[in-house]
Amino acid sequence: MEEKSRILKKADSDVSRPVSFKDSFGGSESQLRLLLKYLPDKSFKDINLILNSTNYDLLEKNKINVLWMHHFVNQKEAKNLGSKDFTNKLDWIVYNSNWNLEQHIKYFHVPKNKSIVIRNAIEKINFTEKPTDKISLIYHTTPWRGLKILLKVFKNLNLENVELNVCSSTIIYGKKFDSLLGKTYEGLFNECKNTKNVNYFGFLKNEKIIEQLKKMHIFAHPSIWPETSCIAAIESMAAGCEVVTTSLGALNETCSPFGKIINFEKRPEDLEIKYSEALLDSIKNFWSDKTQKKLKLQRETINATYSWNARSAEWKKFFDEARKLKT
Repeated sequence: MEEKSRILKKADSDVSRPVSFKDSFGGSESQLRLLLKYLPDKSFKDINLILNSTNYDLLEKNKINVLWMHHFVNQKEAKNLGSKDFTNKLDWIVYNSNWNLEQHIKYFHVPKNKSIVIRNAIEKINFTEKPTDKISLIYHTTPWRGLKILLKVFKNLNLENVELNVCSSTIIYGKKFDSLLGKTYEGLFNECKNTKNVNYFGFLKNEKIIEQLKKMHIFAHPSIWPETSCIAAIESMAAGCEVVTTSLGALNETCSPFGKIINFEKRPEDLEIKYSEALLDSIKNFWSDKTQKKLKLQRETINATYSWNARSAEWKKFFDEARKLKT
């Protein structure tokens, strides 16, 4: 485990990260942990894998420098991609979606010949039959991605036998991050706690989220954040939930052809109206034959195409070819 330990140690000791890797359980940190789990140690030989950072100090002269970039172009950790001096020192940039790669080409003019897409992946989710006594919605991502919009829509719909489960907290990125941003969302979380038919869970570890998803019917995600992939949506689809979201960022790419995707509206009032209509339609028609057939195909397709069994083979092949090209 020598090579994996080297990569993990470097991520743990990287003080340039806005969040501590060890304390953070965000999407990209979890993806790195899973990559290390599913690939053999020898696959990382001679590879310097850098997660979401364009800090010069992380580059290594005697290794193949691979930047794994999940961030959108507006994140400060990506800014050095606008420097030819920096990109010249990279061997490869791996993006988590075609949309994210396109944005980085447009904004930073990153070299196309060094850029590839390897999508995110999940561990297979075994399906269990959904409860039929009520419709359960879930929101299990960070609060700034659309929770305020969702809560307003849910309150206005005021439906019987429909509940909203909120698994959202800033502590997901560690204590330091939570101490800086946690208070910003206290009011929103308190509103969740005091709203009829809303269950507020705060932060749950991923295995607990997966258990929740198996019982949920709809992932309600009126996204106002430019998602570069969205693991929460992938896991929801794999668990047999309908995804109701917006077209912002890579959500169309990630959720098509299964998700119910509304056009993103910049004005919150317009977004609320459109999203409310789409969510209500999904709630009313969840048990229809058409929806159930779609969800069966969805969970089978997503579990196959987004599985770590498939993705680990892609990463192994990529690292093997990167080493060949370097020699």
